[in-house]
Amino acid sequence: MSDIRPFDPSIPQEEVDRLFRKLADTRLPEIPIVPDAGDDYGPSLEWIKTLYNHWLHNFSWATAQQQISQWHHYTTTISSLQVHFIHERAHTRAETAIPLLLVHGWPGTFFEFQNVMAPLLAPSRASDPSFHLVVPSLPGFCWSQGPPRAWTLQDTAGMYDALMKKLGYQSYVVQAGDWGHWVARELGSGRFDACKAVHTNMCPGAPPDGYEMNEREKRAMDRAGWWMGERLNEGHMGYAIEMRTRPQTIGVAFNDNPVGIMMFIGEKYNELADPNTGTADLQNEQFNHDVCTTLSLYFFTPPSIMTSMLCYYNNVRHEVYTEFNAKEENLIRVPLGVSTFPYDAFPVPKAGAETTTRNLQFFKGTCGLAFLHEGHTDEREERDFGGHFAAMECPNEIVADVREFFGEHFKA
Repeated sequence: MSDIRPFDPSIPQEEVDRLFRKLADTRLPEIPIVPDAGDDYGPSLEWIKTLYNHWLHNFSWATAQQQISQWHHYTTTISSLQVHFIHERAHTRAETAIPLLLVHGWPGTFFEFQNVMAPLLAPSRASDPSFHLVVPSLPGFCWSQGPPRAWTLQDTAGMYDALMKKLGYQSYVVQAGDWGHWVARELGSGRFDACKAVHTNMCPGAPPDGYEMNEREKRAMDRAGWWMGERLNEGHMGYAIEMRTRPQTIGVAFNDNPVGIMMFIGEKYNELADPNTGTADLQNEQFNHDVCTTLSLYFFTPPSIMTSMLCYYNNVRHEVYTEFNAKEENLIRVPLGVSTFPYDAFPVPKAGAETTTRNLQFFKGTCGLAFLHEGHTDEREERDFGGHFAAMECPNEIVADVREFFGEHFKA
């Protein structure tokens, strides 16, 4: 562990001042792209101005900095790359705590786990497990060095397995969503003996041919179709097409452009969060703060807005997610838990999740009944809230599901 170095995530005040000067100096368009554009061409001009004014006038970086700096940050070198990560030992019952790797996606950062970390480290009930937490920044994100040509999420999985072992964890579990799901999928493939179980809040999978979906499952697949689009009809995929074809072009355009970052990243939070919780009209103050913190982190850590795009350039394309996950070599073989939320990009039915694993042990959420292990079904109400950014939007539910699943299925 000699090359594990403490890291100070503090942003110099002159950089903070520069961000707000650039925001203040920005000229937003006075009129939409066409009359009555609404949100047909991207987020509405009303939404744009609301988020812009919140970031400029109401957001407190000092509060965000305090939240970020409360944790122990480190860097180390693995596979010739600098890796940034948070490492926190459990605050209670450390001797029985479960080592848990938390993996974010795009446009997230390590900060998306801010709202779940404290309760996972120090549960209030004696019956709940506690966790040692490792929260890395993906290669190319924040203070993690950008990866070389052709680096994949499978390469990141190997890096993270090495990180966990370097920290002294010979067995561990993983929670992830978005692109982090594919890191977790690789770790849970059986190729990494130290990974004992995986929990995800995104798990693209198509029910098998001939399977008759119920109404909830149909709604879930309709949501996936609305977001992903059909081949050659990728209505929401413009951002992904740009990143998986010309990431440097658009990356340089945003590198020193806070409103550019706000539009490119903010659009995802606008479209993929639960609109019934004040996110769609920017009335949810906690969510607004978390989004503006994320925007600020991308601006403060150049060239991360550009290098973060390599996860799109080098990895599986949206239109073949389900086929990729169903391939024999990509199946999850360790115990898998899945939590779904109706406003996710891909709120998978249980029958779809089952096609991506040999070992589904827990399923809870939008499309079906929760079940804990074979032969035991726990009938619960459908989870009818929450979106793609589960740890930010629904921290209580993620914490509860993580405790329940790993408490049952972690075997050191």
